[in-house]
Amino acid sequence: MAALDVALESALDSAQPSNPPTSVRRLDDAAKVEIDRLFRRGISPDVLAARFHQTRPRVDRVLTELRAKRIIEHVLDFMPDPSFETPGVETEILATLPEPAAGKARRSKPPEGLPPYLASLYDVPLLSREQEAHLFRKMNYLKFRINQMRAAIDPTRVKPAVLDEIERLMEEALAVKNQIIRANLRLVVSIAKKHLGPANNFFELVSDGNMSLIRAVEKFDYARGNKFSTYASWAIMRNYIRSIPEEKHRRDRFVTGHEEMFEAAADHRTDEHEYEVAQKRTREAVQGLLGRLSDRERRVLTSRFGLEGTVAHTLEQLGQELGVTKERVRQIESRAQEKLRKIAIQENLELPTL
Repeated sequence: MAALDVALESALDSAQPSNPPTSVRRLDDAAKVEIDRLFRRGISPDVLAARFHQTRPRVDRVLTELRAKRIIEHVLDFMPDPSFETPGVETEILATLPEPAAGKARRSKPPEGLPPYLASLYDVPLLSREQEAHLFRKMNYLKFRINQMRAAIDPTRVKPAVLDEIERLMEEALAVKNQIIRANLRLVVSIAKKHLGPANNFFELVSDGNMSLIRAVEKFDYARGNKFSTYASWAIMRNYIRSIPEEKHRRDRFVTGHEEMFEAAADHRTDEHEYEVAQKRTREAVQGLLGRLSDRERRVLTSRFGLEGTVAHTLEQLGQELGVTKERVRQIESRAQEKLRKIAIQENLELPTL
């Protein structure tokens, strides 16, 4: 049947209708969808008019209507900004990307051992804070304009030129989004390396991290003044925690309750090297908190979660070492975690969930 369908369409395509149809048939929704499907497979409007006993203008109208409906149904979320409504703001928002300050353009050296296509990510210049804000504002403004134009569309009456303009804006918004993504792909590589274990494939981690990065670009509220690298880092790590069993198990057992506060905090990091520095500071803060516990509480937490270079122990293993029941170990662990949470709240520490 497929071969017959192709042959029929080929014959129809080569046929040139000499006269317009003497009678025009009424088209139901199924026929309209079929006309659209065949057109997108390369069948010309003239041939479709002959095949469906329609005039050429009627076929053009059907194709425009279906095209408009696809544009309207396309999901396009954006972050609103009151400035988008300001008269004359478009020229400012759609201006070219500002150049970094003299001497501020930054590239970083790729880590050793990366395959060429991952190492090439480090050839893309890092975005300055001003450039990043400009791109996010531009991308969201373009989506705002698209939604404005879509809201005014009547699919049965819209002019093709209006749809052309909407699709042009969609392509421009996508180009800006891809520019942001390319400038942050090395962050995915850095975080993936941190979560690599014997049961994980590095390239799968990078692929999963890339999907998290793409979603983060869509959801990031640039108007809050935060650095995108903070938001993207935690979006990627949360995904790994859900997808990597060992990470999820570790996360579920030890929670400080301050992840939201950490995510909301403004950040001035610009690349994965600063991310590494921030991670080091977090580890040092955790070590400082552990020093506020009793010797037994500290021993239980470090052994339970593999901190300070120790191997993670089960409740039963740790109970045997301490000469107590595993229920007693659980009680000590719970008490120590609660103590850490209270200290973090009292001192307003911006610590992520561990």
